[in-house]
Amino acid sequence: MNNNCPNVEKCPIFNGVLKDRKMTTKSYQMQYCSGGEPQYSKCKRYQSKVKFGVCPSDLLPNSLMTLDQIALKYGLK
Repeated sequence: MNNNCPNVEKCPIFNGVLKDRKMTTKSYQMQYCSGGEPQYSKCKRYQSKVKFGVCPSDLLPNSLMTLDQIALKYGLK
């Protein structure tokens, strides 16, 4: 059984914004990506993808914005 977030392979947070920050990336992966659904469902990136079908490339997993604030900031509906 795979405990990883279904979006982890294509998540640009690990290929773009944080590509040179290995410790930060590892921390996010442990906290959000590989702990099964109870963990990755807390990720704002995952929540945005589920609700809007897309996730802004620079949105961090631990963003303090609500989904409504994310939608407003990034023009998502």
